[in-house]
Amino acid sequence: MADAGSGRAQALRQAALLIASMLPLLPTLRAHAVGDLPVYFEAARGWLSGQTPYAEVRFEYPPYALLVFAPAALVSSSLRDFQLVFGLELLVVDVAIRIALLRAGRERRGLWAYAPFLAYAAVAQLQAFWLYKRFDLIPAGLTLAAVLALSRGAAASAGAALVAGVGTKVYPAVLLPLGLVHSARGTRAGRFVGGAALAAVPLVVLGLLWPMSRAVGFHSARGLQVESLWASVLWLVRDWSGVQWVHAAASYEVQGGPARAVLELAVVVWVVGTAAAVLLSLVRVEERGSGPLAARALLPILALVALGPVFSPQYVLWIATLAALLVEPKRWKLAAAPLAAALLTRITYPAPGYQTGLSPALTVALVVRNVLLAWGLGVLVLSTWRARTVLARPASRE
Repeated sequence: MADAGSGRAQALRQAALLIASMLPLLPTLRAHAVGDLPVYFEAARGWLSGQTPYAEVRFEYPPYALLVFAPAALVSSSLRDFQLVFGLELLVVDVAIRIALLRAGRERRGLWAYAPFLAYAAVAQLQAFWLYKRFDLIPAGLTLAAVLALSRGAAASAGAALVAGVGTKVYPAVLLPLGLVHSARGTRAGRFVGGAALAAVPLVVLGLLWPMSRAVGFHSARGLQVESLWASVLWLVRDWSGVQWVHAAASYEVQGGPARAVLELAVVVWVVGTAAAVLLSLVRVEERGSGPLAARALLPILALVALGPVFSPQYVLWIATLAALLVEPKRWKLAAAPLAAALLTRITYPAPGYQTGLSPALTVALVVRNVLLAWGLGVLVLSTWRARTVLARPASRE
């Protein structure tokens, strides 16, 4: 009976914490529209009216993203209505993420049981301006679901979640090798592939019907987005570099001076660094629980974000959902820099001068944020490499 009473008390505490964390976010459902909402609304309305995505409807995201926008567009007659309904969709996803983190915390004792939830909630609260207006919560939630499923041995669910994430915003693709290798070590590779294949069927069909290659062309033409590590450093030394803050097709970029040459270097470092991180993430996970696997999963995603020439504020959600799982006694140091960087993002977006160029003080904050991400990546690389050398070391004979 004592255990049952303790369990009910914990459930009540968790419910109260969940409700308290959500209440401050509810007013944002009606407040301030963010620039991407009209893109989502018009694309979904065009498709629902019979136009072909990527051909007659300009669309820069994978097909499953359009399926996410469609329900809200179907019941909305105006952008204002779409903002509310789509925001409610994302609110449901946000609640699911928080519940998943609370459940994951059951692996820990004492206050550490609430640490993953609190870490994520702090990041989400600071990003309230756009949290329910950009769809990155969905692939971030699917990625979290995949890692948690892998840690429980549910390979089929993990494969399906990852491919659904890829079909929504591509980036979870860097975790497919980890998912396959980890499942194979538990003799569940077939289940992982089966779940992934099932989730990929609609994606393949839509790929045959729609000219998705046009979206690839759009992204390949992008320059150095202002919030990336590369652009922030060039802007910090703009008196020397001569770069300009420019409103480009889909974002703000730094252009001019050495920006083009830096972009070419950035792409090489980004591709090579992310590929190396993917390979390093395949190191065997010996310990049980979600934390060890989350550390492996965060590695390629952090490389993708920290080293890339493109960085939007919502990318911090890709990091925060997995970094939150690392907030435990043994691994909190691995999460410290990425989570600190995610929190700092609120200083630089939204911020005064974002449309014309950040001030020197805000630029310093942006560079610090990006350096923290790079530092966090280095800490993860070193930790994973050390784990690899320990596993490769032959057992000593007594």
